Order: sequence, then structure tokens, then C-alpha cells
Amino acid sequence: MEPGTGPLGRESLPRRLLQLDGSAESIALGTAFGLFVAMTPTVGVQMVIILLISLVLPIHRIAGLIMVYISNPLTVVPIYWFDYWVGLKCLAQQGLTRSNFELLYLEAESKASEVGWLEGGLELLRSIGNDALGPLFLGGAVVGLICGLPAYPVTLRLVRRYRARKQMGLEDSRPEVANSSVPVTDEKESSV
Repeated sequence: MEPGTGPLGRESLPRRLLQLDGSAESIALGTAFGLFVAMTPTVGVQMVIILLISLVLPIHRIAGLIMVYISNPLTVVPIYWFDYWVGLKCLAQQGLTRSNFELLYLEAESKASEVGWLEGGLELLRSIGNDALGPLFLGGAVVGLICGLPAYPVTLRLVRRYRARKQMGLEDSRPEVANSSVPVTDEKESSV
């Protein structure tokens, strides 16, 4: 693999967030709302939720959409289990074991491959049962707030810092230069 490349292309997701066009505030809001939504049990409709939020709030849609992909078929079980566990703790209740939760998810996942992710996600919620939905959604909201609230000031600071460094010439926005292992010489020096 070439230096600076990864499974998602030439640039990392954090760098892509920093390089988005738009105000630093809207990128930070998009990141914060995207993280919040990613932590809620809304797989299958998370992109729609971000797009709807972007109609009423000045969030950067792309930043929000990038962040909701934190919850994906590989991460949804650990995220939802943690949401559920946090919800149970908040409500001081006992509930499903992690292995039971994972079995229910695997059943819903196999159904999703037949009928699609939206229907599979709804099947997961149905199979968990009404007693578990309250803790799952409450925990998702709590975890989403814990992740989303600090994401705003952190992202805002990082975007502003990146742009200031770029303006001073300390950051090169061209991926092939920023990620290469070949030293880049200043054009003034190379023309001498």
C-alpha cells in the first residue's frame, strides 16, 4: 500500500472533515450532530435524520453524514449494546445479557440480508422487545450527548487551527503532497 493511503482512500476521515468547504461552525455542528445520531439506535435512517436536521439547523451535511458511518454493520452491536447497558443503568433495571443481545442482532442481520437494512433494523428493534426499547433509546441519547457535545468545540478548534496553518503555508491541502514521504521543496528554492 502506498504511503498515506488507507482503506478509505488517500486521506483519513479526520483530514477530510478538516478540508470540507463551509464555515468552521457548520462543520463542527455537523460533526456533533452526526456523532449524536450515530450513537442512537436509528441505523437505516441515520442519513435521513441528518438531512432533516440540516433543513432546520445550519449544520454541514457532509460532516454529519461522514460521522453517522461510525455506526455500521461492524460496529452496531457494540454501540447498541453499550447504549442498552447505559440505559439500563440510568433506569436501574436488569435486562438482556450481551450474548442474548448479539444473538437477536444476528437473527435480525440475516433477515436484513433478505429484506434490506431498514426492515432488518426494524426487525432487530421488534425482536429486542418493547421492554428493551426504552433503555436502548435512553442510553443512545445519553451516549450520543456524551459523544456529540464535546465534538463541537474539539472540531471547531481543529478546523480553525488547520485553516490558520494552511493560510500560513504550514499545511498543504493537496493529498499527494500532504501524505507523501517525498520532501517538498519551496518553489522559490527550486527555481534558483
